[in-house]
Amino acid sequence: MDSLAGGVKEKATMCSTNPFEDAETLEQVSLESMENGGENLDSAEKSGVIGKLGSELTSVPSDSEEPTSPDGQKSILQRSSLGRLSSRLWSGLRKDGEGKQEQRKSVSEDQSERWRLSGSELTSVPSDSEEPKSPDGPKALLKRSGLGRLSSRLRSGLGKDGEGKQEQLKPVNEDQSAHRILSGPELSVPGDTEENKSPNGSLSPLKRGGLGRLSSKILSGLRKDGDGKQGQMKAVAEITAEEVETPPKHKEPEEPLSVMEIHDLINKGVLEEAHLHLLLLKKELDAETSKTVQEGAQSELLRKTKDMELLCGTLRDKLKSIVKDSLNNAEDLLTDAVKIIVEEDKKEHDPSYCEASCLKGPQEWKELWREAVQEGVRERIASVPIAKREDNQSWLAVHLALLGKSIVDDLGSVKIMVQKCYPQDFGVCDTYVASSHQAVSSHLQKIMQQKLEVNEWYALLNWTINCYESDKIMGNLVLKPEVNTESMDPLLDKDTLENMKTNYSTGLQVQLKHCLENMLNIESEKNWETEDDPEILNGYYHSEIQIDITEMIHRYVATSREIGTDLEERVLFTCSEELKRFSRQFHNTFMEWRTSSSNSALQKMHAIAYINSFSNIKTEMDKYKEKCPAQIEQLNNELDKVIQDFGATLLADFIQETEPYFKKLMTKRWLSCEDDFEKITEIIENHSELYKKMKQPCFQKCVNDIHYNAVKGYITQIMKKNYSCKNRKHERAAAKIKVESEALRSHFDDMGTTSKWLHSAAQRLSDIIGVKNKKDIKETIQPLFSDFPDISKEHVSAVLYFRGITKGPEKQAILRLLQELKRSPDANVNRSRLLFGAIVVPKTNACLPLT
Repeated sequence: MDSLAGGVKEKATMCSTNPFEDAETLEQVSLESMENGGENLDSAEKSGVIGKLGSELTSVPSDSEEPTSPDGQKSILQRSSLGRLSSRLWSGLRKDGEGKQEQRKSVSEDQSERWRLSGSELTSVPSDSEEPKSPDGPKALLKRSGLGRLSSRLRSGLGKDGEGKQEQLKPVNEDQSAHRILSGPELSVPGDTEENKSPNGSLSPLKRGGLGRLSSKILSGLRKDGDGKQGQMKAVAEITAEEVETPPKHKEPEEPLSVMEIHDLINKGVLEEAHLHLLLLKKELDAETSKTVQEGAQSELLRKTKDMELLCGTLRDKLKSIVKDSLNNAEDLLTDAVKIIVEEDKKEHDPSYCEASCLKGPQEWKELWREAVQEGVRERIASVPIAKREDNQSWLAVHLALLGKSIVDDLGSVKIMVQKCYPQDFGVCDTYVASSHQAVSSHLQKIMQQKLEVNEWYALLNWTINCYESDKIMGNLVLKPEVNTESMDPLLDKDTLENMKTNYSTGLQVQLKHCLENMLNIESEKNWETEDDPEILNGYYHSEIQIDITEMIHRYVATSREIGTDLEERVLFTCSEELKRFSRQFHNTFMEWRTSSSNSALQKMHAIAYINSFSNIKTEMDKYKEKCPAQIEQLNNELDKVIQDFGATLLADFIQETEPYFKKLMTKRWLSCEDDFEKITEIIENHSELYKKMKQPCFQKCVNDIHYNAVKGYITQIMKKNYSCKNRKHERAAAKIKVESEALRSHFDDMGTTSKWLHSAAQRLSDIIGVKNKKDIKETIQPLFSDFPDISKEHVSAVLYFRGITKGPEKQAILRLLQELKRSPDANVNRSRLLFGAIVVPKTNACLPLT
């Protein structure tokens, strides 16, 4: 009987590998075996077989409950022939005759020792609706092992059921062995020594399905086996119902562990269990506290209370530590910690909970959690690497870049990993964002306490204003939609930002001043002391100092504009003030070098180079006139003065060089010598070549200045009354003045002078000097006065003196005519054309005229 049940069960197990192919074969073999091997079984023996099978299959689900596969569809075994096998098996048992009892008995005895089953092997077989769960796997292994031995017994019983059926069973066994090769952990059939393990350590759904059908068919056969079999069927059903009863998942301990044991559980991170025992301990303590305690037991109660407080403090510290380090802890540990925090927080605010079951502390649980989050965020921000200035000049910029990356990484991890460990109403992301925002603000203010340089102030301002809320950090797509920059408060308040901008502007002024001083030193060492000619760029004398200054200022202004327009205006003001100071300092230093240098040509070349340079600086600074009009206007005025001063040095050089030769004009020697005037024209030509390397509009001004001073110097010699042309020498003098006047006109026209009104000055004087008849001189006064209304009677007297008229009625008549012309309402003096007004006439003549 045992062998028969074992054979059926083993065959059922083999069929489970491929139920669609082996169904008919298994039915046929089992049916024939039952007819031949069980025809002599009496009712009692049949009942024994049924009972044994029933005891081995007590956990098989009923007909009304069919196991389903994980995907919701019926298990493959539900469609197999194992169910049909069980029904025919019972039918065979009922038809089993008397003559086969001895054969079955021998089979049973032969197999009893080898295939003995323990009742505990099948008692835990799950029902259709529940799969066995075993964390460690051994129990599930026993279930599968017992099931395998049951099938082998069935197969063994069938094999020994008469000689005539062995040949029929053999091909069935061979056919089944071929199907054992099926791949996949759920379709492989273990032997007597091989165990089939599904990925989760439980019985395969295929086996549970086959076993369920077998049980339902057996029970169905029992129902059909007459009224006498109903008791046995009922017993089997009762055993099955008892076995499928699921034990509780968690069993609350009846009494708490000791204080040290709970303490160890907390330290080891076994939080749920520690929490359960702690609550039990709290209940016991509350119960004892509520009772009237004798005086001798008060100390013991006090000790227990202190122990309880210590344990609660340890748990709080542990939970706080886990929350602080949430980004580094395992999700399971954090989830357990969150469960306790949520539960205790609910007990704190829900009056329906007993107060004794709540582990109260110095602060609420939500407050404890927020504090832990804040501390954890602060620690992570403080842990961002920061180098020393001596190791890396860009230490702060590097640190801020790492800080931004750390913020994005941490908040991204909160969004993806940490947030799912909490209930939705906890507002985890909002809390972490607020904590990070506050921690970053404090961190920046701590950095501001250091003595920062200008580039470091800028890095701090730029990161705060431009980077923090941009898509690089808080506006990063990784953090959306949990982080909304529009709803965030400013990272730093207005006063702090204002302080930062002031420090930056002050530092910038110091740096700019230092840079300009270095430029001046380089210019002096490179060009002045070595007496090298200045560079020529695009045909003009050039100094690199203009490029250095303008590029530096443009960079400062552009970077400050990125921070804000208010900072841009501050920087423009600072740059303008420093440029005003520097331009004057530069000119003064140049003049010091000029006095010590004997190379006049080199001085002129450098002067022209600096005129060009400061003119370019002025042009570049004019671009900011709309931003800061008043300050740029002041700067331009100062630059114009400096440019004029450099031009004045050129004019001073021209005057100094020509003055000795001008003094020799309008003398007796002059009438017969050309050398002095030729030397003057040579100097003019030299200056003309230098001025060609000067940019407009300074070039034009310098040309007009030397033109004016050349004409003025020439006419001044006539006004000095150093020589009087007597004895008709005045005609020769007039002719020479006319020739030299044309020469000056030609030279300055070639230079590009725009002061053409000066051309007629010497010509008009020549006309007065060359008149043969004194009475005709009055006719020349009108044109002279028309061209130069600033001429005075002193100037006319000096010209008449040079003509040889020192007194007489002719002189007086000429002077009266000049006075009448000056009193005329049409006599307007053009202040831009003052020539004679700038020439001083000596009041006394020389003791002896030069002859």
